[in-house]
Amino acid sequence: MSQEQRTPEKLVIIGSGVAGLCAALQAVQLGIRPVLLTKGKLGDSNSEHAQGGLSAVTEASVAHSDSVSKHVADTLKAGAGHCGLEPVEHLCSSGDKLVQALETYAVEFDRNSDGSYQLGLEAAHSAHRILHINGDATGASLVKTLVRAVRQLEAENKFSIIEDTLATDLLLQDGRVSGVHYLRHDAEQLLEAESVLLATGGIGQLYSATTNPHGATADGLGLAARAGAVIADAEFIQFHPTLVDPAKYPKAGMVSEAVRGEGAILVNEAGHRFMPELHPDAELAPRDVVARGIHGQIQSGHQVFLDARAVEAARGAGFLATRFPSITAKLAACTEDGSGLDMAHDLIPVVAAQHYFMGGIYTDTSGRTSVPGLYAAGECANTTVHGANRLASNSLLEAMVFARDAIVAVSSDAADARCTTEELAIRQISESIPEAPLDLEQLQAAASDSLGVYRTGGQLEDMAHMLATSAPVAATAREQAELRNLWIAARIIAAGAMARTGSLGAHHRLDSTESTSNGPGQSVRYGWTLHPSELNNENFLSKELNA
Repeated sequence: MSQEQRTPEKLVIIGSGVAGLCAALQAVQLGIRPVLLTKGKLGDSNSEHAQGGLSAVTEASVAHSDSVSKHVADTLKAGAGHCGLEPVEHLCSSGDKLVQALETYAVEFDRNSDGSYQLGLEAAHSAHRILHINGDATGASLVKTLVRAVRQLEAENKFSIIEDTLATDLLLQDGRVSGVHYLRHDAEQLLEAESVLLATGGIGQLYSATTNPHGATADGLGLAARAGAVIADAEFIQFHPTLVDPAKYPKAGMVSEAVRGEGAILVNEAGHRFMPELHPDAELAPRDVVARGIHGQIQSGHQVFLDARAVEAARGAGFLATRFPSITAKLAACTEDGSGLDMAHDLIPVVAAQHYFMGGIYTDTSGRTSVPGLYAAGECANTTVHGANRLASNSLLEAMVFARDAIVAVSSDAADARCTTEELAIRQISESIPEAPLDLEQLQAAASDSLGVYRTGGQLEDMAHMLATSAPVAATAREQAELRNLWIAARIIAAGAMARTGSLGAHHRLDSTESTSNGPGQSVRYGWTLHPSELNNENFLSKELNA
């Protein structure tokens, strides 16, 4: 193993979605010269796929009867009473400041002809407060602009970037993170650091159907867990209601709920609109409700379609293509013969698919984890703001607000600084005793079946046993590292889902008999750690299972 840096870096940031990019920009502003490690190319991330927008209470939204208190209330309600109140209040009161900061980096939000922000409405929001960039390309446009700003600072030697790099383990010294082991061009290397910020994104590749990119392999969760960090709220996984059926149109991708915000409805093959029967907000109900509605229809033998034809008829020809240019283009190109799909004229077949991980590495509002020297932000972190179910378009806001706050903490924290875990019921994952190999396809099939929209105690027990008696096996060192992270994530998710015997938010137990009515902080929040035998086991990466 070679060591690329002889002198420890002040800060290593792992990940280059909006959390990692904002963290890097904030670090430079505070006089820190960070090193940014990114798994693919700079900006490759879940953030690029965010279609809906950025939720933020601004002067423009306040002028339309919005308020921070309303945003807080919406977030708490969507989170099924499981959100941390203080973190939510901090998040919602930080929106306007973040928008102003982004505009200093040349981010251009969509505006009306009079210069005011165009404000969208999405599911479970009580006011028009969603900011967009280029219609439905908010994530991609935001990442592109932030990458440009980062590249400019790189050219000025304000920090360094190492691309095509997979972090494989964290180095610890005297209980504090002191570096990062990583793979680059099949070579293992070490980068020493005083602090590490994880901004690695989600867990989507644990499932057969996901809206996440191929790089979403629970890398941050795996790194942190093996370093001894606490993982919390792992049972809460959001399923996006409207992924275009991948069995029919594998290239079509998802359709943002902003389309439903404009008035699109969900129907089955008989033309029956079923969501009004399930929730007073119908198609604009929280995502977990809509996802279960769609999944229930499919489980009953129906097909489900998104119907936006009446929206086009009411708003005029070309409205959908203008409002949702990226979705329109992707649908038009989703078939081999070029005929494609058109929301203005076609029913769009949809299924629920894994979309967002509300759980993650437990942190405080400054990104501190339970391990000194280790910070986390974005989807890999659990700040508790999303509770049991994320409010639409809060993810970009959370990623950037808390990433920037984490860098402020890095710049001033004492060496032993870490978050408190007093509110958690912390348990330890049982030690694994491998008896059989487990590949990615087997893991995805099992997770989709047992850790999906619907769950039962029996399925979860079988899943936990299978995982505990299996060992991830892949063809290359990189694939092995990714599969190991997904396997660890699956074990923690299964444990959390078994511990929470009642349904809450996105965690839906078919065998639940418990009430789901909770106020902020009233439900148990489970935290999980790995068995001591699995902490930073450097030999695990090259372990072979003879079965």
